[in-house]
Amino acid sequence: MIQQQYPLTETSQFLEFTSVALNDTFNSLFDIERMPKENLFTYCQNLINKIFQLRYSQIPNFLKHHCTIAKNPMQWLNNFERLISVNENLFQNNNNESKLTKFQTCIELKKLKLKCDEMHKSPWKLDKTHINAESEDRYFSFRDVKEKLNSIKIFEEKIVYLTHQKYDYQQSVIDFVNKNLPSFDEQCNNEIARLIEVKKLEEQITKNSTSHQRKKVSGNKIRVNSNLNQLVDVFFQLNRELFIEGKPFLDANSSDFVALICNNFVDKDGYEISQATVETILRPSKYDKRPKSHKRVDIEKLI
Repeated sequence: MIQQQYPLTETSQFLEFTSVALNDTFNSLFDIERMPKENLFTYCQNLINKIFQLRYSQIPNFLKHHCTIAKNPMQWLNNFERLISVNENLFQNNNNESKLTKFQTCIELKKLKLKCDEMHKSPWKLDKTHINAESEDRYFSFRDVKEKLNSIKIFEEKIVYLTHQKYDYQQSVIDFVNKNLPSFDEQCNNEIARLIEVKKLEEQITKNSTSHQRKKVSGNKIRVNSNLNQLVDVFFQLNRELFIEGKPFLDANSSDFVALICNNFVDKDGYEISQATVETILRPSKYDKRPKSHKRVDIEKLI
């Protein structure tokens, strides 16, 4: 019998179920029992029920457990992320907003870990002159790491990626060390320190520029008389919470929405809108930056 304490608002289109039979290997903490007449609704409802049984510290291992069962863990994570997004009201109604934020953060970190693991499996190897060290199952090249960093746009994800690389190296049994290159973990530490220092300087420059050079915009931009996060949250809902035949109501990436908002709107005082602020509000893990439920513009009621 499915508990109805947390009734679904909407399902997510899982292409595979990670439910398992009730037997000696069944993990009562993380596993979802496979029902005799299991369907998409019962699977999603059981996942939701399990979510609210977990303690905060158990969330990373819960995601890891189901990714181990799933044949396509990245696809499963994407569907699971959508499941908690479209049922966000359950977290609000039960004073579990912080649990939602914890799940969203852990999902992003798990996705990044899966991407890193996939890269490690690549059979291609650099010329040894660019390899800092080798272990039995992989090589460590800071040049390769730098190329990967260029494709990562979010500062926090860069730091997470470098930290994973550093600890992977320190926990590996190294068979070969290139004496002509610096230590791999030392280069990772130096890059982390550089990124943090540059970010602080950029934030200070932005702060100074905003305080001394902020100007009112003249022209045809639309003035937003509400709080900025209410406007940005409207686009967040249209992109991540409202769907038509399985597709987002507005289908675009975050940078497109940042450009659209900053190029077409000004704040209630007539000043330009900060791109960094809009990017932060649009990030799924930044739930606390978006308006509380009672201040939200409920788009579903307007469409």
